[in-house]
Amino acid sequence: MPSSGDLYTAPASHVDYELVRAFVLNAEEASLFSESPTFEAKEKRDKGNVAEAVAALGNTDGGVILVGVKDKDATGEDRIVGVPESEHDALASNLHALLPEAMPEIIPVAMPDGQRLVLVLRVDADAVPHPIMVSGKILIRIPGHSIPADRRRVLDLAARDQASPGTEQARMNVERRPWQPKDIALWSADTDGKEAHLRSGVLRIAGGLELPRRALGLAARQAALNALNNSPLRSSSNWLLTSWDIAEARATDLRLLAREVSQGTYRVQGGAYLHLADRRLSMLVGFRWTDGSGFGDAMAMEHLYHAMLGAMITVASTCANVARAAGVAEPSNPLAWEGWLQPDNDLAVTDVVSFGGLRPDNGDEHRTAHFPSARATGTSTDDLDALARDWLTYWLLDMGRLARVDFEHWIAGWTRPDFLRLPELA
Repeated sequence: MPSSGDLYTAPASHVDYELVRAFVLNAEEASLFSESPTFEAKEKRDKGNVAEAVAALGNTDGGVILVGVKDKDATGEDRIVGVPESEHDALASNLHALLPEAMPEIIPVAMPDGQRLVLVLRVDADAVPHPIMVSGKILIRIPGHSIPADRRRVLDLAARDQASPGTEQARMNVERRPWQPKDIALWSADTDGKEAHLRSGVLRIAGGLELPRRALGLAARQAALNALNNSPLRSSSNWLLTSWDIAEARATDLRLLAREVSQGTYRVQGGAYLHLADRRLSMLVGFRWTDGSGFGDAMAMEHLYHAMLGAMITVASTCANVARAAGVAEPSNPLAWEGWLQPDNDLAVTDVVSFGGLRPDNGDEHRTAHFPSARATGTSTDDLDALARDWLTYWLLDMGRLARVDFEHWIAGWTRPDFLRLPELA
C-alpha cells in the first residue's frame, strides 16, 4: 500500500485512486476527519464551502481537501463517493471567482467505476498572499474546524509575507529579521558595566529543520518552552539554570531566556532564539558562563563538550517538538549545524577554556572560535555526539602545535554523561 502521507507531496501524475484510498483509511484510523489541522473532506461543493476550506488552510499551514469524500455518515472506503466529471471544471471556475490569488492545485482522480472523480485540492500556504479573504471573511484552520481569525491572527498573517518593493501581490511590507545567529543578541546589554570585569565566554550553536509547511503559533511557543525546560542544558552537575521563559514573541520569531542559579562550578545563563523564514525553522541556543566566583579558572574542555552537545540536543529536541505540536513533523529535514565560541570583554579563548595539558601556539591570538557548517549523519544523540567531538578535534587542530599531545584520542575517550540525551516529550 502506498504511504498516505505522499498525498501531500507526491507529483500530481502519481496521485491515483489507491493513494487517495490509503489516505482516507489512514485518516479515519487517526481520527483526522474530526481532528486534523491540515485535512478536510467535502462530500460535494455547496455554494462557497470548498472556497472557505481553501482559504482557511491557506491562512494557516496549508494542506489537502478531498472533494467527493464524506466526512461523516460513512466509514472506510464507503466514504469515497466521488463527484461527476463535470464538477472538475465547475469547481475550478468557482474557486477562481472567489479566490483569484489563492488558487489551490486541483488534481482529478478517477474512481474505479470510471464515471466519477475525487478532486484532490492541495493548498500551499506559502504560495499565496495573506490574509486570504473569502465572502468578506478571514478564516483560519484549527483541528477539525475553520473559524474566523481574530485581530492578532490577522496581523500575524500580514507578517508572513515579505514582499519586494513593487510586488503587486503585497498586502503589507513587514520587516523580516535576517538570520545571523553569530550576531543575534540573546541577552540584555550590560549598561551599568557590572559584567565588564568578568572572565566569561559564550558558546552559540545553531541548527533547525526544513518543514513541509509553515508553523509558529501559540502551540509552537508552548512546545518550545516544554522542550527547553526538559533539555539537558539544565541538568549538569557543574551548573544550574532556572526555568526558561519567553522574553519576546513575534509572528516569526521567539526569544527565550534561562537565568543563572548560584550553585555549581560555573554560573551560566541560557538564551534561545527561534526564527521562521518560509519553511525553515532555525534555532540558536546560547550558553554563557563564568566560573563560580566570576574570576579564576576557565571552563574545562570536557565541560565545554558537555555544553556543546547539550546545546545541540536542545536545538534538535526543541525544533522536533515544535514541528510535532504544529502537526508538520513529517517529512522534515535537519538544517546544517554551525557554532561559535565568543569570549567576552576582549578575552581570548585560552582565557575562558582550559585545555588541560595542551598548550596552543599563539594562544593570545585566538580571540574567537568557529565550528564550521556541517551536517550530522542523523538526529540521534550518538549522531550529534559524533559531530560535537569532530568539531572540537577540528578546532584543536586549527589552534596550531599542541605540545605533541594526542588530543584526538583524548577527546574520543571522554565518557558521555547520562544527562546528555534526547528528552522524552509527550
